[in-house]
Amino acid sequence: MRSPVFIAALLVAVLLDSAFLQVLAIGGARPWLFPVVLAFVCFNASKPAAWWAALGMGVLYDLVSPVAAPGGTTIVVVGPNTIGCLLAAAAAIPLRGVVFKRNPVAVGVLAGALLLIHQVGWFASWTVRGWLGDPVPWTVGEVSGAMLASFWAACATALLGIPVSYALDRIEGWWGFPPVGSVARRV
Repeated sequence: MRSPVFIAALLVAVLLDSAFLQVLAIGGARPWLFPVVLAFVCFNASKPAAWWAALGMGVLYDLVSPVAAPGGTTIVVVGPNTIGCLLAAAAAIPLRGVVFKRNPVAVGVLAGALLLIHQVGWFASWTVRGWLGDPVPWTVGEVSGAMLASFWAACATALLGIPVSYALDRIEGWWGFPPVGSVARRV
């Protein structure tokens, strides 16, 4: 996998996720672009490259998403999104042989599933931090609402993932993924 292409796609995903895609929010649920990029990379790159991509993506999303802390301040905590992205990659990498990765619908639906898995890791890491006495970014009554919003965000991400995975599939040659199996495809 060519790192500059991945970094450019990741930066575009971060910019669109943080600025533009909030416009598409319906009732607090909004689509995310990073699970689509993560699914695309996990299905096409080598295993070590997919793991490093998930780690880099999680750390970058932790750095650009500060959370509210008591006292009205915001803090940056590296870990929750990183754990979520690594869990999502752990779910996606074994599915490489099962999923028809050229099908945009399959990649879109799996991007929604990866967002749900990411959110499980995110909630779990914040819950463990809460047990250790650190502040968590929700109150007790908001947890079920936040999980329901995560489900609807995963549905919106799956819908957004279909055209985005189609576009990513058109530029797959730019990424420099290794050939699959013993026969290399000609681009």
